[in-house]
Amino acid sequence: MRVTMQNLYTNNLNSLQNTTSDIARLNQMTSQGLSILAPSDDPIGAVRVMASERDLAAVEQYVKNIDAVSTSLGRSETHLNSMVEVQLRMREIGVLASTGTLSQPDRMAYAAELDELVKSLVSSINAKDDGGNSIFAGNRVEVDTVIKDATGKYVYQGDNNKRQVQTSPSSWVESNATAQDLLFSNSSQDILNATVDFSNALKDPTATVGTPAFTTASAAFQASLDDTLNSINAEITNFGGKQNSLALMKTSHEEMTLFNKQVIGETQELDYAAATAEFNVKLTALKVTQATFVQVSSLSLFDHM
Repeated sequence: MRVTMQNLYTNNLNSLQNTTSDIARLNQMTSQGLSILAPSDDPIGAVRVMASERDLAAVEQYVKNIDAVSTSLGRSETHLNSMVEVQLRMREIGVLASTGTLSQPDRMAYAAELDELVKSLVSSINAKDDGGNSIFAGNRVEVDTVIKDATGKYVYQGDNNKRQVQTSPSSWVESNATAQDLLFSNSSQDILNATVDFSNALKDPTATVGTPAFTTASAAFQASLDDTLNSINAEITNFGGKQNSLALMKTSHEEMTLFNKQVIGETQELDYAAATAEFNVKLTALKVTQATFVQVSSLSLFDHM
Protein backbone atom coordinates (compact mmCIF):
# COMPACT_ATOMS: atom_id res chain seq x y z
CA MET A 1 0.00 0.00 0.00
CA ARG A 2 1.39 3.42 -1.09
CA VAL A 3 1.65 5.91 1.76
CA THR A 4 2.45 9.73 1.28
CA MET A 5 3.80 12.15 3.84
CA GLN A 6 0.71 14.31 4.29
CA ASN A 7 2.35 17.58 5.35
CA LEU A 8 4.94 17.48 2.60
CA TYR A 9 2.31 16.61 0.02
CA THR A 10 -0.04 19.38 1.16
CA ASN A 11 2.70 22.03 1.20
CA ASN A 12 3.81 21.15 -2.31
CA LEU A 13 0.24 21.13 -3.57
CA ASN A 14 -0.43 24.59 -2.08
CA SER A 15 2.80 25.92 -3.55
CA LEU A 16 1.87 24.48 -6.93
CA GLN A 17 -1.58 26.09 -6.85
CA ASN A 18 -0.29 29.47 -5.65
CA THR A 19 2.43 29.64 -8.28
CA THR A 20 -0.01 28.63 -11.02
CA SER A 21 -2.40 31.34 -9.84
CA ASP A 22 0.40 33.95 -9.86
CA ILE A 23 1.36 32.99 -13.41
CA ALA A 24 -2.26 33.23 -14.55
CA ARG A 25 -2.55 36.67 -12.95
CA LEU A 26 0.66 37.84 -14.66
CA ASN A 27 -0.63 36.54 -17.99
CA GLN A 28 -3.85 38.51 -17.50
CA MET A 29 -1.92 41.65 -16.54
CA THR A 30 0.23 41.33 -19.64
CA SER A 31 -2.74 40.81 -21.95
CA GLN A 32 -4.59 43.85 -20.50
CA GLY A 33 -1.54 46.01 -19.90
CA LEU A 34 -2.67 46.67 -16.34
CA SER A 35 -0.88 46.30 -13.03
CA ILE A 36 -4.12 46.49 -11.01
CA LEU A 37 -6.72 43.85 -11.83
CA ALA A 38 -8.50 44.01 -8.49
CA PRO A 39 -8.46 46.50 -5.59
CA SER A 40 -6.55 43.95 -3.51
CA ASP A 41 -3.60 44.22 -5.93
CA ASP A 42 -2.99 47.83 -4.81
CA PRO A 43 -5.72 49.30 -2.56
CA ILE A 44 -4.29 52.84 -2.57
CA GLY A 45 -3.68 52.79 -6.30
CA ALA A 46 -7.16 51.39 -6.95
CA VAL A 47 -8.75 54.24 -4.99
CA ARG A 48 -6.67 56.77 -6.92
CA VAL A 49 -7.73 55.24 -10.25
CA MET A 50 -11.42 55.19 -9.32
CA ALA A 51 -11.28 58.83 -8.21
CA SER A 52 -9.55 59.86 -11.43
CA GLU A 53 -12.02 57.88 -13.56
CA ARG A 54 -14.92 59.55 -11.77
CA ASP A 55 -13.41 62.99 -12.36
CA LEU A 56 -12.69 62.07 -15.98
CA ALA A 57 -16.30 61.04 -16.62
CA ALA A 58 -17.60 64.29 -15.11
CA VAL A 59 -15.19 66.45 -17.11
CA GLU A 60 -16.01 64.63 -20.34
CA GLN A 61 -19.71 65.30 -19.72
CA TYR A 62 -18.98 68.99 -19.14
CA VAL A 63 -17.11 69.10 -22.47
CA LYS A 64 -20.11 67.53 -24.21
CA ASN A 65 -22.37 70.10 -22.58
CA ILE A 66 -20.09 72.92 -23.69
CA ASP A 67 -20.09 71.63 -27.27
CA ALA A 68 -23.88 71.40 -27.22
CA VAL A 69 -24.29 74.91 -25.80
CA SER A 70 -21.75 76.33 -28.24
CA THR A 71 -23.60 74.75 -31.16
CA SER A 72 -26.92 76.07 -29.87
CA LEU A 73 -25.55 79.59 -29.41
CA GLY A 74 -23.90 79.53 -32.83
CA ARG A 75 -27.14 78.43 -34.49
CA SER A 76 -29.11 81.14 -32.67
CA GLU A 77 -26.53 83.78 -33.53
CA THR A 78 -26.79 82.92 -37.22
CA HIS A 79 -30.53 83.58 -37.17
CA LEU A 80 -30.08 86.74 -35.11
CA ASN A 81 -27.63 88.08 -37.68
CA SER A 82 -30.17 87.34 -40.40
CA MET A 83 -32.78 89.31 -38.42
CA VAL A 84 -30.39 92.26 -38.18
CA GLU A 85 -29.78 92.26 -41.94
CA VAL A 86 -33.52 92.15 -42.64
CA GLN A 87 -34.20 95.03 -40.25
CA LEU A 88 -31.39 97.15 -41.69
CA ARG A 89 -33.10 96.89 -45.06
CA MET A 90 -36.41 97.74 -43.36
CA ARG A 91 -34.79 100.87 -41.96
CA GLU A 92 -33.60 101.89 -45.43
CA ILE A 93 -37.10 101.47 -46.78
CA GLY A 94 -38.53 103.43 -43.87
CA VAL A 95 -36.31 106.38 -44.73
CA LEU A 96 -36.90 106.18 -48.48
CA ALA A 97 -40.65 105.74 -48.13
CA SER A 98 -40.99 108.75 -45.86
CA THR A 99 -40.17 111.25 -48.58
CA GLY A 100 -43.13 113.16 -49.95
CA THR A 101 -42.05 112.85 -53.57
CA LEU A 102 -42.85 109.13 -53.98
CA SER A 103 -45.52 108.05 -56.40
CA GLN A 104 -48.18 105.60 -55.32
CA PRO A 105 -46.61 102.78 -57.38
CA ASP A 106 -43.30 103.46 -55.58
CA ARG A 107 -45.08 103.32 -52.23
CA MET A 108 -46.76 100.05 -53.23
CA ALA A 109 -43.41 98.58 -54.28
CA TYR A 110 -41.85 99.44 -50.91
CA ALA A 111 -44.89 98.02 -49.12
CA ALA A 112 -44.58 94.77 -51.08
CA GLU A 113 -40.90 94.51 -50.15
CA LEU A 114 -41.71 95.14 -46.50
CA ASP A 115 -44.28 92.32 -46.62
CA GLU A 116 -41.61 89.95 -47.92
CA LEU A 117 -39.13 91.14 -45.31
CA VAL A 118 -41.68 90.44 -42.56
CA LYS A 119 -42.04 86.89 -43.90
CA SER A 120 -38.25 86.50 -43.82
CA LEU A 121 -38.14 87.84 -40.27
CA VAL A 122 -40.89 85.44 -39.17
CA SER A 123 -38.98 82.57 -40.77
CA SER A 124 -35.89 83.40 -38.68
CA ILE A 125 -37.93 83.85 -35.52
CA ASN A 126 -39.63 80.48 -36.10
CA ALA A 127 -36.33 78.73 -36.81
CA LYS A 128 -35.90 75.21 -35.42
CA ASP A 129 -32.89 73.12 -34.47
CA ASP A 130 -31.91 69.72 -35.88
CA GLY A 131 -34.45 68.05 -33.61
CA GLY A 132 -37.33 70.19 -34.85
CA ASN A 133 -37.45 72.29 -31.66
CA SER A 134 -38.22 76.00 -31.89
CA ILE A 135 -35.08 77.96 -31.04
CA PHE A 136 -36.62 81.20 -29.76
CA ALA A 137 -39.77 79.88 -27.99
CA GLY A 138 -38.21 79.29 -24.56
CA ASN A 139 -39.23 75.90 -23.19
CA ARG A 140 -42.24 75.62 -25.46
CA VAL A 141 -40.07 74.10 -28.15
CA GLU A 142 -42.94 72.16 -29.71
CA VAL A 143 -44.82 75.25 -31.00
CA ASP A 144 -44.05 77.85 -33.64
CA THR A 145 -42.55 80.86 -31.91
CA VAL A 146 -44.93 83.36 -33.54
CA ILE A 147 -48.22 82.93 -35.39
CA LYS A 148 -51.02 85.15 -36.62
CA ASP A 149 -54.10 85.22 -34.40
CA ALA A 150 -57.70 85.47 -35.56
CA THR A 151 -57.37 89.23 -36.06
CA GLY A 152 -54.29 88.88 -38.26
CA LYS A 153 -51.90 90.14 -35.60
CA TYR A 154 -48.61 88.38 -34.91
CA VAL A 155 -48.53 86.89 -31.39
CA TYR A 156 -45.81 85.11 -29.40
CA GLN A 157 -46.59 81.49 -28.47
CA GLY A 158 -43.54 80.58 -26.40
CA ASP A 159 -42.62 81.33 -22.81
CA ASN A 160 -39.76 83.34 -21.37
CA ASN A 161 -37.88 80.47 -19.73
CA LYS A 162 -34.13 80.08 -20.24
CA ARG A 163 -32.48 76.66 -20.43
CA GLN A 164 -29.55 76.27 -18.03
CA VAL A 165 -26.72 73.88 -18.92
CA GLN A 166 -23.99 72.90 -16.46
CA THR A 167 -20.50 73.43 -17.84
CA SER A 168 -18.43 72.90 -14.67
CA PRO A 169 -19.08 71.90 -11.05
CA SER A 170 -20.02 75.52 -10.24
CA SER A 171 -20.97 77.04 -13.62
CA TRP A 172 -24.26 77.08 -15.53
CA VAL A 173 -24.83 78.80 -18.87
CA GLU A 174 -28.07 79.96 -20.49
CA SER A 175 -28.22 78.24 -23.86
CA ASN A 176 -31.07 80.17 -25.51
CA ALA A 177 -32.69 83.53 -26.07
CA THR A 178 -36.43 84.08 -26.45
CA ALA A 179 -38.35 86.14 -28.97
CA GLN A 180 -40.27 87.47 -25.98
CA ASP A 181 -37.13 89.30 -24.85
CA LEU A 182 -35.94 90.22 -28.32
CA LEU A 183 -39.15 91.41 -29.96
CA PHE A 184 -42.11 91.60 -27.61
CA SER A 185 -40.73 93.13 -24.38
CA ASN A 186 -39.64 96.48 -25.75
CA SER A 187 -41.40 99.70 -24.82
CA SER A 188 -42.41 100.13 -28.46
CA GLN A 189 -44.70 97.98 -30.57
CA ASP A 190 -43.21 94.67 -31.71
CA ILE A 191 -41.41 94.89 -35.04
CA LEU A 192 -43.66 92.42 -36.87
CA ASN A 193 -46.95 94.21 -36.29
CA ALA A 194 -45.31 97.64 -36.54
CA THR A 195 -43.97 96.73 -39.99
CA VAL A 196 -47.36 95.41 -41.11
CA ASP A 197 -49.00 98.66 -39.99
CA PHE A 198 -46.41 100.77 -41.82
CA SER A 199 -46.81 98.65 -44.95
CA ASN A 200 -50.57 99.16 -44.81
CA ALA A 201 -50.02 102.90 -44.47
CA LEU A 202 -47.91 102.86 -47.62
CA LYS A 203 -50.63 101.00 -49.47
CA ASP A 204 -53.27 103.51 -48.38
CA PRO A 205 -53.35 106.35 -50.92
CA THR A 206 -54.97 108.64 -48.36
CA ALA A 207 -52.20 108.12 -45.78
CA THR A 208 -49.66 110.34 -47.45
CA VAL A 209 -46.53 111.70 -45.80
CA GLY A 210 -47.50 114.24 -43.17
CA THR A 211 -50.96 112.86 -42.46
CA PRO A 212 -51.63 111.63 -38.90
CA ALA A 213 -52.14 108.02 -40.05
CA PHE A 214 -48.81 107.91 -41.89
CA THR A 215 -46.92 109.79 -39.18
CA THR A 216 -48.20 107.47 -36.44
CA ALA A 217 -47.38 104.29 -38.41
CA SER A 218 -43.94 105.58 -39.44
CA ALA A 219 -43.00 106.66 -35.91
CA ALA A 220 -44.09 103.34 -34.42
CA PHE A 221 -42.15 101.47 -37.13
CA GLN A 222 -38.94 103.43 -36.56
CA ALA A 223 -39.17 103.15 -32.76
CA SER A 224 -39.73 99.41 -33.00
CA LEU A 225 -36.76 99.04 -35.35
CA ASP A 226 -34.50 100.93 -32.96
CA ASP A 227 -35.58 98.93 -29.91
CA THR A 228 -35.45 95.54 -31.66
CA LEU A 229 -32.07 96.13 -33.25
CA ASN A 230 -30.68 97.22 -29.88
CA SER A 231 -32.09 94.08 -28.21
CA ILE A 232 -30.80 91.72 -30.89
CA ASN A 233 -27.35 93.32 -31.12
CA ALA A 234 -27.04 93.16 -27.33
CA GLU A 235 -27.93 89.46 -27.43
CA ILE A 236 -25.39 88.82 -30.19
CA THR A 237 -22.74 90.51 -28.05
CA ASN A 238 -23.86 88.43 -25.08
CA PHE A 239 -23.57 85.24 -27.16
CA GLY A 240 -20.06 86.23 -28.25
CA GLY A 241 -18.98 86.66 -24.64
CA LYS A 242 -20.45 83.29 -23.74
CA GLN A 243 -18.67 81.61 -26.65
CA ASN A 244 -15.34 83.03 -25.50
CA SER A 245 -15.94 81.86 -21.92
CA LEU A 246 -17.00 78.41 -23.13
CA ALA A 247 -13.87 78.08 -25.25
CA LEU A 248 -11.65 78.91 -22.27
CA MET A 249 -13.57 76.52 -20.04
CA LYS A 250 -13.33 73.74 -22.63
CA THR A 251 -9.55 74.21 -22.83
CA SER A 252 -9.34 73.92 -19.05
CA HIS A 253 -11.46 70.76 -19.08
CA GLU A 254 -9.33 69.22 -21.83
CA GLU A 255 -6.19 69.87 -19.79
CA MET A 256 -7.86 68.23 -16.77
CA THR A 257 -8.82 65.28 -18.97
CA LEU A 258 -5.19 64.79 -19.97
CA PHE A 259 -4.11 65.05 -16.33
CA ASN A 260 -6.62 62.42 -15.16
CA LYS A 261 -5.64 60.08 -17.98
CA GLN A 262 -2.00 60.52 -17.02
CA VAL A 263 -2.74 59.73 -13.36
CA ILE A 264 -4.70 56.62 -14.35
CA GLY A 265 -1.97 55.50 -16.72
CA GLU A 266 0.86 56.03 -14.25
CA THR A 267 -1.07 54.26 -11.50
CA GLN A 268 -2.29 51.15 -13.27
CA GLU A 269 -0.15 50.89 -16.38
CA LEU A 270 1.87 47.69 -16.39
CA ASP A 271 5.66 47.73 -16.26
CA TYR A 272 6.20 45.05 -18.89
CA ALA A 273 9.90 44.56 -18.08
CA ALA A 274 9.20 43.94 -14.39
CA ALA A 275 6.19 41.76 -15.21
CA THR A 276 8.23 39.66 -17.64
CA ALA A 277 11.00 39.19 -15.08
CA GLU A 278 8.49 38.16 -12.42
CA PHE A 279 6.79 35.81 -14.88
CA ASN A 280 10.10 34.05 -15.62
CA VAL A 281 10.83 33.68 -11.91
CA LYS A 282 7.37 32.26 -11.26
CA LEU A 283 7.63 29.92 -14.23
CA THR A 284 10.95 28.57 -12.96
CA ALA A 285 9.47 28.14 -9.49
CA LEU A 286 6.51 26.30 -10.99
CA LYS A 287 8.77 23.84 -12.81
CA VAL A 288 10.71 23.17 -9.61
CA THR A 289 7.51 22.74 -7.61
CA GLN A 290 6.07 20.39 -10.22
CA ALA A 291 9.20 18.25 -10.16
CA THR A 292 9.19 18.18 -6.34
CA PHE A 293 5.48 17.35 -6.28
CA VAL A 294 6.02 14.37 -8.59
CA GLN A 295 8.75 13.02 -6.35
CA VAL A 296 6.72 13.52 -3.17
CA SER A 297 3.67 11.91 -4.73
CA SER A 298 5.66 8.75 -5.61
CA LEU A 299 7.02 8.17 -2.07
CA SER A 300 5.71 5.17 -0.11
CA LEU A 301 6.23 3.70 3.35
CA PHE A 302 8.72 1.19 1.94
CA ASP A 303 10.98 4.06 0.82
CA HIS A 304 11.60 4.84 4.52
CA MET A 305 12.21 1.20 5.74
